[in-house]
Amino acid sequence: MTAALGWVGARARWILLIGAFAGLALPGAASFLRPALPFFVAMVYALAMLRIDPVAVLRGFARPAHLARLMALVLAMLVLSPVLAFFAARALGLGPAFETALLYTLAAPPIASSAAMCLIVGFDGRRALELTVLSSLVMPVTGPALAGLLLGDALALDPLALGLRMAAMIFGGFAAAMILRRIMGPARIAANAPQLDGLAALGFLLFIMPLFDGVGPSIAALPGLSLAFLALSALLVLGAIALGLRLAKSREAGGALGAVWGTRSVAIYLAALPPDPLFTLYVALYQLPMAAIAMVFRRRG
Repeated sequence: MTAALGWVGARARWILLIGAFAGLALPGAASFLRPALPFFVAMVYALAMLRIDPVAVLRGFARPAHLARLMALVLAMLVLSPVLAFFAARALGLGPAFETALLYTLAAPPIASSAAMCLIVGFDGRRALELTVLSSLVMPVTGPALAGLLLGDALALDPLALGLRMAAMIFGGFAAAMILRRIMGPARIAANAPQLDGLAALGFLLFIMPLFDGVGPSIAALPGLSLAFLALSALLVLGAIALGLRLAKSREAGGALGAVWGTRSVAIYLAALPPDPLFTLYVALYQLPMAAIAMVFRRRG
């Protein structure tokens, strides 16, 4: 089992694609796993945060000037960017499906594994980690508040209930990670890093599959909209990283900022809200550009 997990961990970058195609190829399994999506979201947070030293992260937050810079970036990511994108979509007449997709995406925190992904491709993993943790702590307040303000009656759930559901997933994952760290200890975690990578990859496989529940028929029925959603996803994910690399002074800093800006945990809204076929289609297709990051932005050297 240990060797098998190490083998899977070494090939973790392919797991996202495997999960996507498995969800499409095995619709019965995707449908069966769909009710457990909130648990899988919390599990992904737990597996990603298990490798993090909370004391080191908190030590970084203890410097007021550094925390202020991080908080300004987080508010720009979670408040300013979704508001601007929402009204841009409305001004362009893209319709409610694109307005809500942009709002929920940019109001979501970076994916829990953003720091690990940055390390794979040679970006600044520590910067990504700090922004991911801080965004995850803030988002259960800012996300539902924005959704309630901008969507009004179109929001399918009360903002307070939405915030509580998302907070339960995020903080439940954080708590599980801290308990596991206490049980295993830092030395044991470090010694079993390849196996934990494999376990995290398998967790992502379980997480990705239910995102594709009902997506195959939706793609067949709405090919034009599906292509538009995929193009938007590629622009948000790959475009953000490319822009960060172009504008920043260093590849490491620019890539990390672009990665956390573009790779958002939008599935947390899917897990918290009542089912919506169009939003499900968008969230599923949003995973595909994220699977391509390691192939498009290869580590230098």
